[in-house]
Amino acid sequence: MSKTFNVCYLREYSDPEVGGEYFYSYETVYRNVPMKFKKKFNEKTKQKMVKFLDSNYKETATNYQNISKVELIDEEQYYTTYEDMWPIEAEGDRKMWQDYGQQYDRQSLRKDFNKKLTNRNVLNYNDKRLN
Repeated sequence: MSKTFNVCYLREYSDPEVGGEYFYSYETVYRNVPMKFKKKFNEKTKQKMVKFLDSNYKETATNYQNISKVELIDEEQYYTTYEDMWPIEAEGDRKMWQDYGQQYDRQSLRKDFNKKLTNRNVLNYNDKRLN
């Protein structure tokens, strides 16, 4: 069972190489939030966050689809690696399976509640090798 969750801001973009396909770009807003705070992140709170984040985001991409949202992602999913997904085929590959912004202080990051947990789970942080 997860002890923490992560508040992530998602922005949808069209894929310029594959017409009609879309993808989300993730940024972590709050990292490693203790589970006791999860009930505070209800739909109303998440909508307020989206409004604030949208108004403060410095967008440079022309393929942004004007769709954004906030999702709560539990610790296990947030720190899943290639090795976790394919233990035999990717043995030793500790790179993140999904890019939620685990390894960077992107523009939306407000707070990491447990930097030791981050440092233990990522290989690099802000381009500095940790593990």
